Amino acid sequence: MRISTSMMFETGTQNMLQLQTGLYKLQNQLSTGRRILTPADDPVAAAQALVIRQRQSINTQFIDNQGNAESQLASLESRLAGVGDLIQAVKTRAVEAGNGAYSDSDRRTISAEIRERFDELVGLANSSDAMGNYVFSGFRGDTQPFSTTGAAGSRTTAYDGDDGKRQLQVETGRFMDVTESGRDVFMNIPQGNGQFMFKADSANTGTGVVGASSLITGYDDSSYQLKFNANSTYDLTVTTNGVSTVTAGVGYTSGADITLGPVGQQFKISISGTPAANDTFEIEPATNQDIFKTLDNMIKALEGNVSSSAASRAAFQNQMTGIGESLDQALDHILTKQTSIGARRIELQSLTDVATDLNIQYKQDISKLQDLDYTEAISDLTNQKMVLEAAQLSFKQVSQLSLFNFL
Repeated sequence: MRISTSMMFETGTQNMLQLQTGLYKLQNQLSTGRRILTPADDPVAAAQALVIRQRQSINTQFIDNQGNAESQLASLESRLAGVGDLIQAVKTRAVEAGNGAYSDSDRRTISAEIRERFDELVGLANSSDAMGNYVFSGFRGDTQPFSTTGAAGSRTTAYDGDDGKRQLQVETGRFMDVTESGRDVFMNIPQGNGQFMFKADSANTGTGVVGASSLITGYDDSSYQLKFNANSTYDLTVTTNGVSTVTAGVGYTSGADITLGPVGQQFKISISGTPAANDTFEIEPATNQDIFKTLDNMIKALEGNVSSSAASRAAFQNQMTGIGESLDQALDHILTKQTSIGARRIELQSLTDVATDLNIQYKQDISKLQDLDYTEAISDLTNQKMVLEAAQLSFKQVSQLSLFNFL
């Protein structure tokens, strides 16, 4: 086979270019620290690394969402803690207002503070987050949730938001509530002891005062009325599903427990003092009342005139007892909401810990697939340089061969 000069130069040039390409590739690998520079270097590993990076990207987004959810829940919990502290302070003042030695002037002084607390509560209920969205307006983040009309003692508070709860996806298939509906937090608060309401009629003229009430085995959702007679007895009317039955002449002892309800659904109440003839006390299923109405009722009660008569003081005491129960229910309601938020924050922490560990695992998996073995690469680079230098020297010698050198 004849070897022409052009063929010799072309073959030599191609060999050196291939060796230089391999050398440059090793140099790029060493400079980037990656074994796979293009998918062609290892198609299978490149495809696997792409899938893992996609999973890592989704996982990183979940971590970001978890951080955002944690921030929003922490802010929400802080606001609810403020509401809880406010209700606790009002409860303390309600107990203080029940002091029999207090005058109308003293009670009006307390009322002035409750007026300020009312405005503070409205401010908390209408608070907004860092983005300017109202916290308690449901999905209607740009709408102020609460508005009040009327003068103190007869104010009406309206909720203008909706019942939605904004959510963030914090894990595959897990959407977490990061807000609470203002209606649920401030408006839908059960009264009485949560099951039934025990109250004195506002027209009572005796000294009967509502005492403790509690469940024994349950409550049957019937309505009960105790109407007193002049001889220390009362007529008991029980209304169930629209049908009323009357038991007349039931004996009354001041301060003694009165057990009501059918077997298996019994509860007890107590009344102290001396009710007058026709004084009535009602037991009805608990209904909801907003916390704003409770504070407004307290203002109205405190600003009313309480005479020195025992009957007037008993009426005021009955009012404050009902208000105290409403405050207890409101505080329990807020604490339940805080507990729910706390549970969500604990879950978020667990999810974040798992997602962070998973991110580390993804990085390790990608590293195994595409990271460079520096020891092997440096060895290959040294060998490649030696081969290239040998090829260059050989080509130099061969390219100088000519018959003229031997003539």
